[in-house]
Amino acid sequence: MLAEQYRPNRILIEDTGTGTALIQELKRTGRPAIAVRPEGDKVARMSIQSAKFEAGLVHFPESAPWLAELEAELFSFPGSRHDDQIDSISQALARANVGISAADYL
Repeated sequence: MLAEQYRPNRILIEDTGTGTALIQELKRTGRPAIAVRPEGDKVARMSIQSAKFEAGLVHFPESAPWLAELEAELFSFPGSRHDDQIDSISQALARANVGISAADYL
């Protein structure tokens, strides 16, 4: 399990649909799951956070094996078929505004 490998301080999960059950299961097993209620749609949420990218406040490792796939998703949003990573990033960046470092989610 990735949580065992990376030992995150927090795991954000949308509190909708199957996410609700997943939150309960992760908490039951001692994982630091936090329920997040998304506001607006994915495009609106990322639009709000895009200023952080423009200001140079968002950084990714230069040589991560997943970087090319993430960049492809970021650069093709909102017209891309896949946008799960986009939504996760927007949720983490929004949460960082309330006193929690985005580094807690890496």
